[in-house]
Amino acid sequence: MELQKYIQSFEDYFWEWESNLFSKEPGLDTIIIPDGKTIAYEKFVFEILEFLSDDSLPPFGSLLLVIIATNQESLDTIEDIFKLAKERINKEPFQKPDGNFFRASAAIDFLKILSSLPEEYKTGQKRLQLFQTIFHDCHNRISFEKTKKILQEYKINNAFVRRAKNKIPFNEANFIKDFRTIALLKTKFPTVQSVIKAMEELPQEKIKAELSDEVFEAQITDKPLDFIEELIREERTFQVGSLVKRIWSGLNIPLHHNMPSAQPLGGISDLTNKGDFDKLVISEFANDDDVFMSRIANNEALYIQREVPPEADKFERVLLIDTTLINWGNPKILGFASAIAVATHPKTDIQCKVFAVGDTYQEIHVENVHQVISALSEVSGKLTCAEGLDLFFSENSIDEKSQEVFFISSDESLKLQLMQKAMSDYFTSIKYVFVTNIEGSISIYKNQNKGKKLLQEIVMPLEELWRREEVTYDNFIFDINKDNSIPLLYPVERNYQNIFHNHGQYYLYVNGSLFLFNDEGFDKGFSKIASNLPFYMGEFAIRSNQKGELLLLNYSYGTSQNITVVNLTTNQSQNHKAFSEEQQNTKFSFFDYNQVFYFTNNINFWSIKSNCQIELNYDPMVVSAFDDYFTQQSLFVQNFKNNRSKYGIIKRLTNVSIENGQIRINNYLLEKCQLKKTTNRANRRNKFTAKGNLILKNRGQNALTVLKLIREKTGKTLKEAKEIVDQKMSVIYENVEISFAEDLKKRLESNGAVCYIETNCFESADGSRITIKDGILIFESSDKQLPLFYIPFIFDKNTILATAAEYTGNTYFVSKELAQEYIEYELFEQKYLNPFISKIVEYGA
Repeated sequence: MELQKYIQSFEDYFWEWESNLFSKEPGLDTIIIPDGKTIAYEKFVFEILEFLSDDSLPPFGSLLLVIIATNQESLDTIEDIFKLAKERINKEPFQKPDGNFFRASAAIDFLKILSSLPEEYKTGQKRLQLFQTIFHDCHNRISFEKTKKILQEYKINNAFVRRAKNKIPFNEANFIKDFRTIALLKTKFPTVQSVIKAMEELPQEKIKAELSDEVFEAQITDKPLDFIEELIREERTFQVGSLVKRIWSGLNIPLHHNMPSAQPLGGISDLTNKGDFDKLVISEFANDDDVFMSRIANNEALYIQREVPPEADKFERVLLIDTTLINWGNPKILGFASAIAVATHPKTDIQCKVFAVGDTYQEIHVENVHQVISALSEVSGKLTCAEGLDLFFSENSIDEKSQEVFFISSDESLKLQLMQKAMSDYFTSIKYVFVTNIEGSISIYKNQNKGKKLLQEIVMPLEELWRREEVTYDNFIFDINKDNSIPLLYPVERNYQNIFHNHGQYYLYVNGSLFLFNDEGFDKGFSKIASNLPFYMGEFAIRSNQKGELLLLNYSYGTSQNITVVNLTTNQSQNHKAFSEEQQNTKFSFFDYNQVFYFTNNINFWSIKSNCQIELNYDPMVVSAFDDYFTQQSLFVQNFKNNRSKYGIIKRLTNVSIENGQIRINNYLLEKCQLKKTTNRANRRNKFTAKGNLILKNRGQNALTVLKLIREKTGKTLKEAKEIVDQKMSVIYENVEISFAEDLKKRLESNGAVCYIETNCFESADGSRITIKDGILIFESSDKQLPLFYIPFIFDKNTILATAAEYTGNTYFVSKELAQEYIEYELFEQKYLNPFISKIVEYGA
């Protein structure tokens, strides 16, 4: 029950739950603002809660307010929430002196501070760190015990979530708690800079400082072998890590260097006739006093532990890796693998320092995965590293007795004249040279006696070592909706994350729908390509095949890690589990080139075959195509951000009526070409009735009871009822009044089933209907001689009224392909709007 209390939704509040009909997976329902704007997906919200759980949880409404503030284009939404808060404060309970517990303006001010943060702090891992920072020790936080119980209930029983989605009457105390928590944060973080400064502090370092040395040291027990396994598990270092063990097995260079003070001791060599009295051999004390004193005086007594000679300087190896342009690709990977193999060999006791050398030199660290990832990004634009070697040896004096220098480069690089001169100049300083080549061999040379001796050659079977575990892929068909019956361009919520392109055409993926940007620019709406697509997040790319059919690619992050390619013409798709679960946080970028999908982790590139299998790709043209693709994409997104054609869209209907001859929808009145919000109620009203479908999402454990209830309440045959129970997302009731569907829904859910009511339309007594699709209202009169007409449900800006042949109003929604004729508003009202209203009013009278 703690979960249900925590995420309970309320009537007339700033957020509510919306179920996702087309999802077969749990956790894909959305939390929205009642006018239809999306706040976040259920799965994302609970990932945040899991992340915050170690430090207890804030009030659920407070968390949603912060998510809203860090969403894209959040300022308009924050203003809408401020209006709601002011309406609530002005009502009776808050007018009491003891009821005004908080200042709503302070809460809104803090949300605006969060909205003003740089974009990098509002996405990815930094966004999670932001939540963790501001909610640390916040007011009204949930106890740690309740936090654990909430998350356990969510994982074990989803019934609590279903119940919480059923709204209960507005709760004043909950409202105060949500907003007061945010208001108090403003005193702690009064500016954008204060938030950023707090995030840059490292609380984990403070925690470590407080731990005892014993506990802290116990945590640092990683062995080199564990480190290599981590490199292999991490996608960005997989290729380097998978070569290290093979190099270890063949490496034939000295791994130990014993100083005189560290030579093995024991036996007679440890006995001497000189030393301190505390080092006397114990048998000396067995002599009587005279003999004992005589032996001491004549230096005949034996002492244990010889005198230690002065210790020489500690021995060190210096590894220089050539990171110039000519070493890009396999030679660089082999070079880094060689350096890591030498530095981390399980039998070595020699300290190593590693340097990346290009036109200059820089020390790099290879002690953990993150350091290796950072080191691999070191690339010099020069063809040779001769300048870097000159600089290194001029600034660092090499002592041949206590230091060994390894130089690692490629065969192609060492053929260059400047490199041959450098090898000659520093012949005596460099002891070992590792020469790599693109095929995968490593030749190890030792400089000695004015010559170069080949010690060994290690051949690396790259294809075998880099082969991934074979996985199966599935073919299946999605129920994709490609209905383009609405003769308008669409308004779409601003989203800058999922924009991708192909041959100059740019696409936007939002909430399961794929839209195409208009060729005329951002001052025109979007064409809808498809909807009911099954993806909710991830990376996207698009291309056409040889038949001209569009193929949409999605890569989903998280545990599923699937690459899915959908043919938008045939609805067929292929699915491939690309990587292991250990690599679930790896960031990939996807793009198309020459009718092939590619992706990269900014180090390596892979191509995706027609059957969704992946393979490494070494074509330098692909790298160039990647740069061009994302340069064009970044420029387009920046121009889109700078454009001011932004529309507030309402996507759901809550109430519809005709009042004093005007259409009222969700408390908006249609006045000429604008939908204006109003709170006034008219005396003369013709109300519409909500109608929808009752859908069975999950039959639960009591399938037989559910089947009997469906058969009893709907009058369906046993065969029909069984088909409903056996299929997922099956329709129990179709186009019935919502109140009628609610009754059966409650009875089914009391027996463990999961149901959902989909509102189809609002219908008047005469049979006229108003429906909404992707933010566009569709008006269908009971008079069949009156054509359908359409109105985009936007606020604060002019909209359009249109039929398939004529329109009036905002040309943002007009497509040049449909050749609709412009008419004045008064004429449109006379031909279409007034007859629609009159038919309803006359029937009601």
